[in-house]
Amino acid sequence: MGLRIIPPKRVQKVKTANSQEVLERLEEYLENNCEEPVQILCGFWEDQQNAITYQELRQAVLDGTLSKEAIELWRQDYSKLISGRLKGLWTNAIIAGASGQPILDDKTFVFNTQTPGMLKWIQTRGAQLVTACTSEQKEAISILLAKKMKEGHTVDELSRLIRPCIGLTKGDAQAAAKLYDSIIENLKKEHPRMKPENMQRKALDATCKYAERKHRQRAMAIAQTESAFAYNRGADEGIRQAQQQGYLGTVKKRWSTSGDDRVCSTCQALEGIEIEMDKSFPLKGKMLFPGQDLLPPAHPRCACAVEYIEVEPVVFTDRGLSAGDGDSVEIPEHEPPEYLGSLDNMSDDVIKSELIKYEAEIVNSNIENAVVISSSGLVWKCFGNEKAVYPNIDLSEELYGAYVTHNHPIQETHFSFSYDDISLFMDYELTQLNGVDFKYTYTIQRTLETGYANSAELEHAYKGENYAEFLQQVFYGDADVDFDEYDFFVRRLAEKYGFRYERKKR
Repeated sequence: MGLRIIPPKRVQKVKTANSQEVLERLEEYLENNCEEPVQILCGFWEDQQNAITYQELRQAVLDGTLSKEAIELWRQDYSKLISGRLKGLWTNAIIAGASGQPILDDKTFVFNTQTPGMLKWIQTRGAQLVTACTSEQKEAISILLAKKMKEGHTVDELSRLIRPCIGLTKGDAQAAAKLYDSIIENLKKEHPRMKPENMQRKALDATCKYAERKHRQRAMAIAQTESAFAYNRGADEGIRQAQQQGYLGTVKKRWSTSGDDRVCSTCQALEGIEIEMDKSFPLKGKMLFPGQDLLPPAHPRCACAVEYIEVEPVVFTDRGLSAGDGDSVEIPEHEPPEYLGSLDNMSDDVIKSELIKYEAEIVNSNIENAVVISSSGLVWKCFGNEKAVYPNIDLSEELYGAYVTHNHPIQETHFSFSYDDISLFMDYELTQLNGVDFKYTYTIQRTLETGYANSAELEHAYKGENYAEFLQQVFYGDADVDFDEYDFFVRRLAEKYGFRYERKKR
């Protein structure tokens, strides 16, 4: 007598109210917002099928491969689709994700979808999807052009079979070909006197209907997976922006699954794991792209989410660019940064021209503004107040290695850089920092000899080590107490820490 072994059901773990709420909001979003991308994708594949001519398909069968031109056209099609219609849907999912975290329900912070991190993620994710879809489509059609297929079918027969399979995965294309062949075999047995062309027509009709169902299934898988990617990324970005704006302190993230029998073993192993924001979850298996282990989904059609938990309250420690050296470290409310575009050419002449252009726009402003050209060429304008501007808060890691210019309002300027300015230059390893006021423009540039000093060291070195020497120069008439104090200190710091400094009259 055989015994049937039934595996025990997983015991559902008790979830916090917020954890369950996070999952329910994601599920509701996916249920209500996936039909539109499904329709877009199905229509897109139909357009691709109609765009390729019978002569092109026939030539592909004769050659045993698709032309490079056809594959490149597919890649361009996917690129246009993603940068056009799907990008807007991703942005909507990002916004929904940012508002889908209960920890942010009572926060009134401004969520900006045009941050460097978001733009870079959309660009990178789009490129990954273009590459994956084009590769899958190429592999699927290659299966139908294989020698074994060509030996069992006529050229015209294969040419007609390929068209409905455009847009399918390799596995689905194989299944479609097997269905076609099985129908032909059955018709030969059951209707031996039927003409071959009639058999092929019936088999092709059935295969087209099968392929249509598979197209919709694949479209739904892509829609749900990519929407979940964008939603979870939006949630992560929303938390980070809330932190930058002073609404949240230190936050951890916790992987959350539905906890029922539908959860795969990969995700079940991650349930309830709490880690720091920038750490990776212990996701098993091969990583398909960098950062896959930072956030859900872990696999296609994964419906997991992340719950964010504040573990320490807000502590204000960052200063920004400042005309003076104030004592306050609290970051006041200010406008979010404005995305101004991007530079394809990052030559010294182009960057210099851009900085001069923007300096002319901000020099007479009564608040401090900063224009940032990131190392990747993205251009941002940050808005502060009459005393300081905060590109470090607004742009975070995108500031590293950037070119930055900012203005010192007439009522606040000391005609050179403050030690807050130089501290930010060092902390974020800026390539170049410019300042401008009604009288001067001033520049510091990184060199191979540029060292590092923390804020406390700079504060001491700025005036403490050099103030007596400056007063001596004033006494002998070699320096102007109103215009040259900060300039004198910065020159001494440039000598000590190895950066290039220049001040010029406007």
